[in-house]
Amino acid sequence: MLPQSLIVLVAGLALMAPLANALSIALKEDGERMAATVTFAVTASGLTLFGVGAAFWGLIAGLVVLFLETFKKR
Repeated sequence: MLPQSLIVLVAGLALMAPLANALSIALKEDGERMAATVTFAVTASGLTLFGVGAAFWGLIAGLVVLFLETFKKR
């Protein structure tokens, strides 16, 4: 049986390529780059407000940034 830390290390290394691919796709468009970055950062932060998890708040933050950038361009 392998130590748990080694299993976690191998799993983390295995997820590096899919993460890099997803980030390159998400950050491809210049107009949506900031919204994608904010969404990722808020979701990865683990923010929990009012019993609602980080995935929801990341989505909301990304949509707000996308709306503000779209509104700013007009």
